[in-house]
Amino acid sequence: MRSFLFGAVVICLMAAPVMAKKSAQPQNIDFGSYTCSEFLQEVSTSDAETAGFILMWLDGYLSGVSGDNVLNWKNLDIFTDKFLNYCTAHPKANMLEAAKKVGISR
Repeated sequence: MRSFLFGAVVICLMAAPVMAKKSAQPQNIDFGSYTCSEFLQEVSTSDAETAGFILMWLDGYLSGVSGDNVLNWKNLDIFTDKFLNYCTAHPKANMLEAAKKVGISR
């Protein structure tokens, strides 16, 4: 019984850092209802890794909409600049509509 309790305590101590990290993860984002101003606020309070994940998600979304399945790093940088400029100028715009407007060539 004593070894069982010891094992349970060890497992709990090992799981504590994982549980702490899991609770520190960012909240889910409903991109469909996000405005540009909400997006800019989220990015301004996030770390670089989280902002990068969001922009990569947007690139994937645009790839699904347009059918373009190439990840072009230079184009991603250009899209990011255009998107941030557009959102700054149009804070009430829907974020996904703004991404489509600046990220998909017509």
